[in-house]
Amino acid sequence: MHLRSVSIVSIVFATVLVLLLVPTVSAQSQIAAPVLPQGPLKPYVMDMAAILKPDSGPVPAPRRLGDKLEETTWNGHKALRRESTSIAADGTVVRWEITISDAKTLLPYYSEWRRADGLFLRREFDGLRVKETRTSLDVLKAPRLAPGAQVDMLTKEFVLPESAYDWLGGAGLPILLALPLRDGLEGSLPVISGDGTKMAPCTAGPCFVLRMSYHVSGPEVVKGISGTPVRTWKISVPDQRFTFWITCDNPRLEQVTWPGPNGTFSMGGAVSPSN
Repeated sequence: MHLRSVSIVSIVFATVLVLLLVPTVSAQSQIAAPVLPQGPLKPYVMDMAAILKPDSGPVPAPRRLGDKLEETTWNGHKALRRESTSIAADGTVVRWEITISDAKTLLPYYSEWRRADGLFLRREFDGLRVKETRTSLDVLKAPRLAPGAQVDMLTKEFVLPESAYDWLGGAGLPILLALPLRDGLEGSLPVISGDGTKMAPCTAGPCFVLRMSYHVSGPEVVKGISGTPVRTWKISVPDQRFTFWITCDNPRLEQVTWPGPNGTFSMGGAVSPSN
């Protein structure tokens, strides 16, 4: 009789334990997987003007920008090559940002910043391993070099702490275009940074990896680069104080705003879809 009572108690205890565990397992299985960029993307060509709206004083002349995304390959892998350019008033290119990313995952294979005066920074990515080659002067901060000036070239290899997107290296727009945009979508992505505590371009490795948050709302009707009112998704990136508007149909950039000196930049110009 005593053994029978113990057996019954054990069965009841086991049943209660199972009932307590089932909701926990179910809740864990319902945790949403992170939303990551997913290719392929359509190639594009854009000719734009960055317009500064100053907090006070006269409005400066617009800055002309070019942006081209095309299909390519990297060591036998399908890839996307993005080239962003800053163009002077006479039509000459004064700065390039080039990124090559995996066509499906958008993770980086190659990135390069280059100035017309010869300063540059380029990186080749092999998984977490990075080979960096750069001029000894900072490609983003150094004053313009005098004609004929000589600078040293440095090479370094380092390892990233985890897989990360080269958002600040020039791959930001393709990453957004590759997200399944919808109202209420929000999340964070691992991105390469030059600072371990805040988002900043990495101009000399080793680099850090930080989480960059984003939030999608809309749709909103916006008139920007195309010059025509269109329905868009609004993507806020608070870490950088950037706001993007991506068209709902045939996703492409329609507008973007970001902080500038004594004001806010926005984008205007015309889009020429690639064939």
